[in-house]
Amino acid sequence: MSNSYDAYLSSGLYDRRYPSPNRRTLRTLLRLMPTDGRFVDFGAGTGRYTLPLLQRTRATGVAYDVCPTACRMLAERLAAFVGDGRLAVRNAGASGLARSFPQGFDLALLAFGVLAHVAGRKERASLLASLRAILKPDGVLVLSLPNAKRRFHAEQRSAAPMVRDGALEPGDVLYARHSEAGTIEMFYHLFSPTEARDELSSAGFRIESIEPESLLPETAVVGNPLLARLDDLACGFAPAAVGYGFLIVARP
Repeated sequence: MSNSYDAYLSSGLYDRRYPSPNRRTLRTLLRLMPTDGRFVDFGAGTGRYTLPLLQRTRATGVAYDVCPTACRMLAERLAAFVGDGRLAVRNAGASGLARSFPQGFDLALLAFGVLAHVAGRKERASLLASLRAILKPDGVLVLSLPNAKRRFHAEQRSAAPMVRDGALEPGDVLYARHSEAGTIEMFYHLFSPTEARDELSSAGFRIESIEPESLLPETAVVGNPLLARLDDLACGFAPAAVGYGFLIVARP
């Protein structure tokens, strides 16, 4: 996925698709983030959540991404926060988190689909365990996951033979994004609410809440302020199972 996201970000397609944070997710983060606390944004991308967290609180944070292009863009765009010591940018996986930050974080974020880009249940469990290890005992994990009932139906059908053969796990799909620079091959794992609960529980998390992150596709609600407001209101009355994605708050 690192190579895929290098191409995705370098093409500018990622920023065009996701120019701003999801308002429901950002509101949840701001509600849970202590003003002077510490956060880690794992899979920070180009900083669409890291930036407003730093702007709207006095928190300090670490932006992690396995993609070198993402880290370069983060360091450039958030240079003022890096310069004053409020933000560290790290190009690494999850394995060194506990050794690097033994003092703990108040909040960990796995934003839109980050966990879903991790292939293999064991690998996802390892990432979740690493994040749990760096949270304070009263810390919180906020994550969003793609809903299998709402996403990539054709790709799920195409993946079915590979699932039967054992090349993919149930819920895995392969898809592509198309930019002016060419086709970008991608991997995703799609979730049901039950699977989300099982994976988090197995990693030692207790789910505090699970709700729709949006009812419309993410690109629609982050690119159109009016649709974002209407979708936000509608999500308040909808069960998680009908969401385009699930917004989950979990604690160790």
